[in-house]
Amino acid sequence: MKTLLLTIDAWRADHASFMPGSVGEHTPNLDRLAEQGTVFSEAVSHGPATPYAFPAVFTSALPLDYGGYEELSSERTLVSEALSRNGWHCVGAHANPWLGEKYGYGRGYDDYRDVGEFGLPGLERGRQFLLENFSLDSPVYRAVQSAYRYVQGPLRMVTGDAAEIEVAREALEDARDEAFVWTHLLEPHAPYTPPKHHREAVGVPETDTTPSQLVTRAQHDPESFSEREREVIRGLYAASVRHADEKVGKLLRAVDDDTLVIVTADHGEALFEHGQVGHEPALYDELVHVPFLVRPPGGASTEVVEDQVRHVDIAPTILDYAGVEAPDSYQGRSLRPAVEGDDIDTEHAVSEVASSPTQPGRLDPDELQVGVRTPARKLIYTADGIEGFDLDADPGEESPITDPDGEEWADLQAALDERLDSIDVADTGGVERDDDVQERLRNLGYME
Repeated sequence: MKTLLLTIDAWRADHASFMPGSVGEHTPNLDRLAEQGTVFSEAVSHGPATPYAFPAVFTSALPLDYGGYEELSSERTLVSEALSRNGWHCVGAHANPWLGEKYGYGRGYDDYRDVGEFGLPGLERGRQFLLENFSLDSPVYRAVQSAYRYVQGPLRMVTGDAAEIEVAREALEDARDEAFVWTHLLEPHAPYTPPKHHREAVGVPETDTTPSQLVTRAQHDPESFSEREREVIRGLYAASVRHADEKVGKLLRAVDDDTLVIVTADHGEALFEHGQVGHEPALYDELVHVPFLVRPPGGASTEVVEDQVRHVDIAPTILDYAGVEAPDSYQGRSLRPAVEGDDIDTEHAVSEVASSPTQPGRLDPDELQVGVRTPARKLIYTADGIEGFDLDADPGEESPITDPDGEEWADLQAALDERLDSIDVADTGGVERDDDVQERLRNLGYME
């Protein structure tokens, strides 16, 4: 059996057209896959941005466990490590600087590629030569880097504009049984610059400002936007989702009926909700409620599961289908019974972060936020206190309950207290990031 784990960056649950209550028909390729699988309508990410979400996806443990998310502790067992130890061939491809090998994400893979900076085929050796002979600040390195960025667009048109998708497609086509392939697609992450045909399909209004300039302003000053400008931003995002689905369609052509496929987002995206465009640290549903589907070999018995599931359930599900025992450190449960038609319980979902908007990815105990969610209610702890949200009556989380009390909140409060008691956020100096990583994070809008 082959396994494909496809994660899509900054993808809202309401922009996956196979999800109940979605807006628009933006994901036709994934919709066709979902017809053969199980859609989980109440899936929750454990963090509101890539560095806070992925530890749970890969290690079935919460982001702030085992020393936190700045670097994956060796005490965590990645699903790739568990599979590799049992003879599986593992390939991973991404273009997100948060997921570099230096942060521990490459463990267990036979082939792990960052196809971002200098990521086109044949150029990685050249980059390594430059790094070995010139500093990142040297005029030589900067000149080559600038030239690469200038020609990157045309080169992508020749070699294929989704290198991470191409790596995954080739890995699936070349793989025999017992192969695990993970790829992370950066679209629809800001700056929302989809091709013209997707903008036209969505009907994005024309503006005098380029999409990237408009999105950058929206990230920094969303309250200044007129309603028409907001419509443009939402349209650009929707067109970016369509672009992502188009790329995914190329990958799915390499997926046979005997392959386990799991698709989800690492986190969502705010589009002016709660005064934000993007995904700075917050725990509202536009950031932590995510699309999620499982297409098992041979197809699924259940079309939609409304019980709440979580990202910590992904790795145990993969290992269950692979016939590999889950490590004792795993906190999630396999979703295979739900896919095969059995009932499962709704579990509390914890989402958490301890970083500031100005220092993303850096642990700071003063910035701790913890949310505990069921499909009906949510509690969010911050340094300012605890707020409750009735998600049935207030799905947009616009009317916080400042003193959530009573029997209906008791279980959530107990779960929140238990999680807060178990968290020990260390104020670290942080894992060193080289200038290349810093620049890529700036290009994605994480840093100024």
